[in-house]
This record gives sequence, C-alpha cells and structure tokens, in this order.
Amino acid sequence: MNDDEQVQPEEIHEAIGLAATYLMNSQMPVKASNLIMVLRAQGIMSAHPRQKKIYEAARLLVMDKITHPA
Repeated sequence: MNDDEQVQPEEIHEAIGLAATYLMNSQMPVKASNLIMVLRAQGIMSAHPRQKKIYEAARLLVMDKITHPA
C-alpha cells in the first residue's frame, strides 16, 4: 500500500477501536475527549507515515462528530 493512498473508512474504524480498547484496558471512560487524546498520542508515537495519517484521520473524524453531531 502506498503512503499517498487515501485512508479507508475501515482503517479509521480500526484505529478508533484500538484507542477505545486502550482506554478500557486503562480503566478510563471511553468518551470523545479521551479518544482524541489517545489517537493523538498514537499518531505521535507511530514511526510510519501511513499510520500517522490514519490516526490523524480518525482523530479528525471524532472531533468532527463532536462539533457537528448528527
């Protein structure tokens, strides 16, 4: 997979799921602000540019859902 390909929805959902799992394992509430915090941290710690892009897209999606609820 090339680094310049678009981030797929499945990748975003997986990243959010991993962040939620981390929060549950850490006994922290799974809420938007905590998800954003974990996704930001995972993006910073990731060495691969593709992963950074996925975490950033997931973080932006969660932030968008907060500011523009359905």
